[in-house]
Amino acid sequence: MNADPLAALRPLHAPAAIGWWPPAPLWWLLALLGTALLMLGLRALWRWLRGRGYRRAAGRELSRARQEAVDAREYATRAAQVLRRAALVRYGPREVAGLVDAAWLEFLDRSARMQGFVAGAGQALARAPYDPAADCDPAALDALCRRWLRRHR
Repeated sequence: MNADPLAALRPLHAPAAIGWWPPAPLWWLLALLGTALLMLGLRALWRWLRGRGYRRAAGRELSRARQEAVDAREYATRAAQVLRRAALVRYGPREVAGLVDAAWLEFLDRSARMQGFVAGAGQALARAPYDPAADCDPAALDALCRRWLRRHR
């Protein structure tokens, strides 16, 4: 018989490592919440990008008008049409369709918080479609129209 009863015991050993699967219920909840937030964020991004599509289309039409226009008056006429259509898409016909002359130019300045339509190159937008003698600087008008497309709210 052995005099030391502790000698028969096995040495100390570490418990088995805890596995990572299956995760605790809180991790499942966080994964679901994270997935839902990611889907909502992607949906908001998609709607934001789709809502800005008219700006890109208007920019392409301005470029096409600039290339195809025979003279400055024709470019101003086409630019006026492009801006009118973009404003109709963004603000709706109730707010935009009835605006003409100075009211239209004031709307363009006000909606983008800028100046240049009432007193600047943008005056050609109101004159060019109706006045055969109207003349403007196409480069300045193009820059003004593109700035409005970027800045209007």
